[in-house]
Amino acid sequence: MTGFRLSPATWKWLICILTAITAVLLVVEARHGFSALVLQHEHGTIGGRLDDHLGLSPESQGTYVLRILSLDSNSPLLAQGARPGDHVRYDRPLDRWRRFQVGEPIGLTLIQTEGKRHLTIRAVGSPIPFAEAFDYAASFVMAVTALLFSLLVGIKQGSGSANRALAMTFCALSLIFFITINYSPAGPLFYISKLLCMATYPLIWYWSFSFALSYQPNAVGPLRRWLKRSFPFYRVLAFGTSAYAVWFGLGNEAPLMLPLIGAVVGFGLTLSIVTMVNGWQQSAGEMRQRHRWLLLSYAVGTVPAMIAWVPAFDADYDGIRWTTMGMFAGQFTMYIGLAYAVLKHRVFNFDFAVSRMVVFTVVSILLLCTFGVVERISSSMLHGGGHADAPTITLIVDGLIALGVYLVFHHLHGRVERRVERFFFHEWHENEHKLRHFVRQAAHITSIDALMASSRSAIDRFTVQAGCTIYLREPDGTYLLRADCTLAQAPARIETDHAIAVALRSDVAPQRYDHLKSGLPGELAVPMSHRGILNGIVLIGVKGSGESYRPDETEVLAFAVHQIGLDLHAIRVELLENQVEELVQRVTVQGNELHAMAGRRKAVRVHLTEATGAFPNEASIIHQK
Repeated sequence: MTGFRLSPATWKWLICILTAITAVLLVVEARHGFSALVLQHEHGTIGGRLDDHLGLSPESQGTYVLRILSLDSNSPLLAQGARPGDHVRYDRPLDRWRRFQVGEPIGLTLIQTEGKRHLTIRAVGSPIPFAEAFDYAASFVMAVTALLFSLLVGIKQGSGSANRALAMTFCALSLIFFITINYSPAGPLFYISKLLCMATYPLIWYWSFSFALSYQPNAVGPLRRWLKRSFPFYRVLAFGTSAYAVWFGLGNEAPLMLPLIGAVVGFGLTLSIVTMVNGWQQSAGEMRQRHRWLLLSYAVGTVPAMIAWVPAFDADYDGIRWTTMGMFAGQFTMYIGLAYAVLKHRVFNFDFAVSRMVVFTVVSILLLCTFGVVERISSSMLHGGGHADAPTITLIVDGLIALGVYLVFHHLHGRVERRVERFFFHEWHENEHKLRHFVRQAAHITSIDALMASSRSAIDRFTVQAGCTIYLREPDGTYLLRADCTLAQAPARIETDHAIAVALRSDVAPQRYDHLKSGLPGELAVPMSHRGILNGIVLIGVKGSGESYRPDETEVLAFAVHQIGLDLHAIRVELLENQVEELVQRVTVQGNELHAMAGRRKAVRVHLTEATGAFPNEASIIHQK
């Protein structure tokens, strides 16, 4: 019996509806929030500080009875006899996470050792700290970014269960904007936003685990089986916590909120990372690169968020904690990384990205250091000379130095970059150098079989024995296997209209054919073409490390195969020339033989003519015969 499933079109409509509802809530909240931040520059408070932020202390977990930490001199609670250490409970429980309008009436119960008293006070004005304004604006940017990615993933990649789970994760992440302080007035939209935030926060980790588990559904092994078996139990925990959070949002006490939220977050994050690491270990090629991007994105997003809770790193600038700024930057980077790994048809090779970053960083540092040293020397010489117009001259000289350094560096940039690459990535450079050296030698090979065998060996050496198969075009248009094959399960022939042959003819460039379902082994197909004609196909296997081929590797493989194709064409032309020369010689010999035979025949005719004139009767007899 199959379970209930929604069609891709229904899922896309569902994602659109959820993002539209979230967008309306964000717009309503932003209208009130930025009005207070930008126009009024103040908000209403009770004139004191409560232990009301989720996660800061055990007393604030799962209860609406909040302890008074401090009271300002103008606090209306102070006038009512409240003291630090007393407790309050709002008549509207969710007011603990709301900023009031100045002068707005606030109903609450003051709880003291003497007893309880119900009070109605009016909010007093308080300037908005820059740290709070920054936190609010950054949270809003994160929410809008997550909402946009939810819409993009849900619409463009809504056919797969993994992408649906990721779209729901992004949508729930956008609702985290309502988890702390908001400026919307008490009303239906405010309560809806808070309840949705509380309900979906535990489900973020459930959808994250679901995405990681279904991103590579074909993975096998004991660990994968254990992860799949644990998913139903985690589902019960996540949805149970979600229901408990809604119960808490309706104004009820929830003493188990802290342990349940901690269990959901801890198990969800751990299971998601373990699942991705397991998928990375079992994947190869393009999928392996995607898993590396996913793991990097998770690390960038979660590590700063965890550091933000460590008191030892609680440094701040103008009230803004550095760890909070890092958390926002990490979350933004995580959103981009996750969306890139899923939405991008071909992801950028991770190792190649790191190498480019290192090269450009070193080159930039060398450029700046060169400019700084030259500028320092010139400044000391000018100031040492005692020129009256030293500042003006220094400014002109600095401009000339910057222009000169730029022009010189622009001319030497290629050499410097290659030297930096050779220094930091020596193994890559040597591997490429060996293949290019073979290409230069291949031009002197005179036999097709020898060229194909040596080419296969050179490609295997370049790919660290990943496997290689070379097919050459036959007169009937098919491609026949040539040389010794080192790629397992490679067919002996590729038909003319095979998917990979069509792809290489339409786009004469290296192709990854894992998405073509061609049935061919390996990962990369490189065309061997000349003047638009596909003369051969080279199939290259997956690396032993499981990593996909870097762009620089693909480029040098395309260059090598193209040059090998030109050498093959030159050998064939030379063979044809030799055959033509042999045919010309044979024609000349046969022409001479025919000419000699024609001379003998002519001599016979002359002899017969003379015989006819001498013996007419015999000639007539011969003619009759």
